[in-house]
Amino acid sequence: MKIGINARFLAYPFTGIGQYTLNLLRALGKVDPPDGRAGKKNEYLLFTPELVDLQLPENFKQVRIPEKEYKSPSFRKAHWEHILVPREIEKWGVELAHFLYPSNPKKSLKIPTIVTVHDVIPWVLPAYRKQIRSRIYSAYTKLALKKADHVITVSNFSKEEIKRVLKVEEKNIHVTYLAPPMYEKDKVAPPNLPLRRKFLLYVGGYDDRKNVPRLMEAYQKFIANHYEIDLILVGGKGRDLEEWITDEYCERVAGRFQVKPKGKIIFTEPLPSNELTVLYKQATALVHVSTYEGFNLPLVESMANGLPIIASDIPVNHEVTAENAHFISPDSVDSVGIGIHEFLNNKTLQRELKKNGRERSKDFSWKKCAEETLYVYNLFT
Repeated sequence: MKIGINARFLAYPFTGIGQYTLNLLRALGKVDPPDGRAGKKNEYLLFTPELVDLQLPENFKQVRIPEKEYKSPSFRKAHWEHILVPREIEKWGVELAHFLYPSNPKKSLKIPTIVTVHDVIPWVLPAYRKQIRSRIYSAYTKLALKKADHVITVSNFSKEEIKRVLKVEEKNIHVTYLAPPMYEKDKVAPPNLPLRRKFLLYVGGYDDRKNVPRLMEAYQKFIANHYEIDLILVGGKGRDLEEWITDEYCERVAGRFQVKPKGKIIFTEPLPSNELTVLYKQATALVHVSTYEGFNLPLVESMANGLPIIASDIPVNHEVTAENAHFISPDSVDSVGIGIHEFLNNKTLQRELKKNGRERSKDFSWKKCAEETLYVYNLFT
């Protein structure tokens, strides 16, 4: 079977969809090798706007589809997804199409169409529909998803949300958990960072639902002046987050005694998996206080590296960790700060989460994700 995949996010490996795309394709390359090895006959065409250096078996072929040079980046992207990719799918005689994020065209492709929907964030959070083009794009993709033959999603929580918001029938949804990124263990390297003290670690995005400014304020109010422990925000450099580092406390006691915080906030560039793994192994805890997630991959990465987790008390975090986290309310600076404080003062809890998290992490693998994706493909053969 000739399978066409929208692999656009191979060009953006530091994003969540980029990690999903990269690791799923690598895993598919191992469980579905070329004809002559285990008798497999699938051929994969990976449609990308730019070719990426990626070692895959010979039955995987990248097909470059250059974007048209429109002034608007969002229009370039939409045109590429909904006009150029479908055109190439028809040209190459693709027999099954898989879109690794909601980007299938509203017009039926007349072949089995599978779409991975990681979450329903564009349709339930108003912050993602502020601009008119965002509202149009969200409305279009919602209509297009009704043309999909099957939906893959990444958690049971997202499955229920897709049923509720997008009105997709349960029989047409399949859950495939994500897993920690695959990398060559002999290429693990420490990042170029001043790691002089213990540190708390944040890994993830920086849009509003991630709640990072509240985390920063909570750290400054409850942690920095009382514990010799830093807070590292991976990928936080250049995002204008410095405005959330205030001198309020210093001003309040100015003239009485010098204030020297014991810990500080460190911003980094986005880090590759081999460097990020070093931070996971050395940190005291991952702190993640987002208000909405579809899966939350950093939790799985942390558990795989034996890193205890402080996480917001939201349904998907309970599902992913199987209760192996210290859950805190993400709703206020005080609830976040006090929750971190309680964790740091409970060594027994830290040891238990480290041990139990490692055990839970065994439930996640890209091999399993690829096999379950193949299972969905085979529903249409």
